[in-house]
Amino acid sequence: MQTRPIYLVDAFTRVALRGNPAGVMPHARGLDEDQMLAIAREVNASETAFVLPSREADFRIRFFTPAQEVPSCGHALVAALTVLEDLGEIRVPGEFGRVRVETGVGVLPADLVRTAEGIRVDLTQDAPAFRPCTVAEDRVLEALGADEDDLRTDLPLELAYTGLWHLLVPLTTTEALDGLLPDYRALAALSEELGVLTVHVFVEGEGGYHCRDFSPAAGIDEDPVTGTASGALGAYLVRHRAATPGTPLRMVQGEACARPGEVRVVIQGTPGRPERVVVGGHAVVSLRGHLRLGDLG
Repeated sequence: MQTRPIYLVDAFTRVALRGNPAGVMPHARGLDEDQMLAIAREVNASETAFVLPSREADFRIRFFTPAQEVPSCGHALVAALTVLEDLGEIRVPGEFGRVRVETGVGVLPADLVRTAEGIRVDLTQDAPAFRPCTVAEDRVLEALGADEDDLRTDLPLELAYTGLWHLLVPLTTTEALDGLLPDYRALAALSEELGVLTVHVFVEGEGGYHCRDFSPAAGIDEDPVTGTASGALGAYLVRHRAATPGTPLRMVQGEACARPGEVRVVIQGTPGRPERVVVGGHAVVSLRGHLRLGDLG
């Protein structure tokens, strides 16, 4: 019976069993889409990354939730590159190394930076884009289980993209964020109507921005720590002049899931015009093993 090595990696944390877990299969050559989906269901992390050869880049990586393939995933990409560096398939001879990764949104550069706390993976995301939110505020608040007074009025509800589309919802207090009572069925319908993968809710708080991310339309009620949404949020903040280009932003997430983690976000551009989005974080391998594939037909 065929076996393949597989890893469970906690991303956007320096401590195992925190952050956002991702499956990583570093040698996925020869697997078809149905097999990858079956493996993702078995791993049952929010995303599993499958590393393949590429003619366009150093690696090709495909990402699957237990329900579907998604074109890109920040935390699973951080997890996959951490595993490849650990296996010696990516070398960081000094303080810095760069690879190019083929994803569903194109070829993305990734930097591996040697820090005192270990290797940090910095991902350059796709160019930011924005769309207005076309549904009423009260419908969004009802789906989240929030009150009208919880909504921050000086920043808009807006759709933001840096590889995936997200609905960004600014709240006034951490108490409002912690007290959300989401209706996942309503959030899934809302996400499908708007064409977004997640609803990303945030508040400016002590030490950075505190966030929660809901993606029931993709089979994930709440994601602990979300790289693509963190990049989209950083771009949104620069767009609305709530953050300064070039200044690292700290996005804290996962507290509501008892899996705290953080994402480092740097947005290059000018005030009101975000241009380049870099999302970074550490990861820890928490489980190593071999998966028996068997007959998936």
